[in-house]
Parts: sequence; C-alpha cells; structure tokens
Amino acid sequence: MNRIILIGNGFDLAKGLKSRYTDFIDRFWYNMIESFNNRNSSRFENDFIQIIDARFNYKGRTDIFNYKSFNGALKNSGTKIKFKNNFLRIISEKYYCNWVDIEDEYFREIRKIITDFKSFPDREDTYDNIKKLNDDFKEIKLELKKYLIEELENFDLEDFDFKNISECFNLLDFTSKGVEEFQEDYFSKTDDIEKQSAFLKKKEQIKKNNYIYCETDIYPEEVLYLNFNYTNFTTKLKECIKRHSWKLDDWAKTRIDILHIHGELNNPQNPIIFGYGDENDEIHNEIEKKGGDYLTNIKTINYLKTPNYKSLLNFLESGIYQIFILGHSCGLSDKTLLKTMFEHENCISIKPFYYINEKGQNNYDDIVKNIYRTFSDKPLMRDKVVNEKYCEEIQV
Repeated sequence: MNRIILIGNGFDLAKGLKSRYTDFIDRFWYNMIESFNNRNSSRFENDFIQIIDARFNYKGRTDIFNYKSFNGALKNSGTKIKFKNNFLRIISEKYYCNWVDIEDEYFREIRKIITDFKSFPDREDTYDNIKKLNDDFKEIKLELKKYLIEELENFDLEDFDFKNISECFNLLDFTSKGVEEFQEDYFSKTDDIEKQSAFLKKKEQIKKNNYIYCETDIYPEEVLYLNFNYTNFTTKLKECIKRHSWKLDDWAKTRIDILHIHGELNNPQNPIIFGYGDENDEIHNEIEKKGGDYLTNIKTINYLKTPNYKSLLNFLESGIYQIFILGHSCGLSDKTLLKTMFEHENCISIKPFYYINEKGQNNYDDIVKNIYRTFSDKPLMRDKVVNEKYCEEIQV
C-alpha cells in the first residue's frame, strides 16, 4: 500500500517561510512606496501604476507601509493611483489571505468578461479584455516568482519533524472496503498464522473505535510527495530523511518520490502553474466555447506541458493508497486534480493534518468543507475522510 502526501502553502508557512499572499502583496507595496519616495519629480510611473501631481514624500513614516495606508495617504493629499495593471488593483483592494483566493478572483474576472459579452454581444473589446487580464495576471506571477526567490535566498530547511509523515497505517483511517483490500494486500499471501491472528484482532477493535489498538506496524511501500508549492522544501525534506539513521527498518525501505505538480522556481523544464482548475463550474462550457486566450491559465491544459500529471495518474493506478494533507486548503482552484485523486477507487483514506491558531482553534472544518465541495459522491466522501478525533496537528 502507498501514500500520497499533499504539500500546500501551509507546509512552507509552518517552517517559517513568508509565503502568504499577504506577505507578498505587502512587500510589493512597500517596495512601491520606497520607489515613490525616491522619485525625482511630482510624477511617478512604472509598469503597474501611475501617480500624477504627487506632491508629498512619505519617507520615514512608519504608518505608511502597504497599499491601504499608501492609498489612504494619497487620497488625503488629493492624489489618486491610476492602475495600469487592473488585476493588481482588484487583489490589492480586496486584500485576500490565501493564494487560492487570487486564482478564484482570476476566474471571476473571466466570468465577468463572458457575462458582459452576453449582455452586450456587439461589444468589440471582449478579446482585448481577456488579453489584458492575462497580461496583468502574468505580471503578478512574475512578481511572485521574484518574491519567492528572494525569500528563499535567506532561508534553508535544516531539519524536520518526522512525526506526521512517519506514521504507520491505522485501520480506523480506512474505508470498510479499504480494510479488506489492505488485508488482502498484506496477509492473504502469507502463511504466518500469528500475523493473521493479530490482524483479525485489530479488525475487531474497529467496532469499538479503538484507534490505538487499530494501529498496524506496516509502513508505505511507496510515498509520493505531491508538492503544490513552487519552493524546493520537499526536495530538501527528502535529503533530510536520508541524513537520518532510521530505527524503523520498514520505513527505511520505503521508496520516496517527489512531484512538483505546479512547477518549480528557476526550472524552465517545469514552469510554474498558477491559474484555475475547476472544470465543473457552470460557466466552464462557455469558456471552452470561447477557447484561445480564455484557456491560457486553465490548469488542466498547463499540466500537459510536463509529464508530471501522467506520472501522478500512474501512481494512482499502481495500488491502493492513503492521502495525507499537509498545509493544503483543498480549494476549488485545484478541484479537478483533487477530485481525480480523492474519488479514485484506489484511494481508501484521506487524512487532513490541521494547524491551530492563536485562539486555540484548528482549521480541520475549513479543509473538510473544501473536500466536501470536491466530491460528487458525498457518502463516499464521508467514508474516506478521517474524522477529526483521529486527526492531528501538523508538525513540521
């Protein structure tokens, strides 16, 4: 039996990397304010914005450090920001917390363009609108790449807490069908009566919901780290595992593979994928009909630029597997890919690892709500997802 470990942005955040959307956009505007303060005239202009008759300098003011404070100060002085990049205006004003929200916003803009065209079919600027949206979106992606590269230059993953990823399999994490498949996988071909007897006793404990006594001493044959981030933390994690002398012989035999499914920084052979991946949305048929530039940032199309997606499908078909979720929100922008993994007949368990905020609240419910939206078969979802009682806090 195998295991897939989904690595999302929450994983990098837990290790201390400032990779939130708010980290990026605040740094972007901080640099913009610095450039504005160093201008040589009353006019300020770059690829993103234009400010005319800017009479004031805000250097040294600690209360002006992001878009909200900068825009407010300009308004108070009778000056406005004119945006060349309209998508930057949208995401700056709404100030989202998660990258998935930015991808959703991009999709909403496509929806708006199509809706406007339906209302005003004689408009001639529809093509220009989608082309401008894609150009604006591309500029944001380039800025994101620059930001992450700068952050990683002064950051390294020296060590790692292996508690989550080194878990052996537990029967209470599996679907009832999965327990039978697991038994067949490991015990039907053995003559070891003692092992068979011990396993049957664990199966009896399932009826009592006794998690501790349902734990096996079996570890994955193969582990696939499916990295949705653009950073190289999973590669460093694999190196970190090799550096340790494992006491667990079974784990030491586990084959570990990594797929950077959304691309990697500084790797032209695996370009960054940032866009939208919900092909079940009601307006998606309209997007398909439009074709061309409307499909530029649809993830399914961009997956075909590398063998990564095909490699994932091969892994799904290779045998039964459990999914661990470490720092991934399971939002709709990845719905198509997640649905393929979650609803696959070989998937017998989905286990979210949650984080706990400063108020002592965990985000298990948020993850599960998104998983719920991914499934078409709701009873299957309830069977596969491990309940909160048996899930744990993410430890990296």
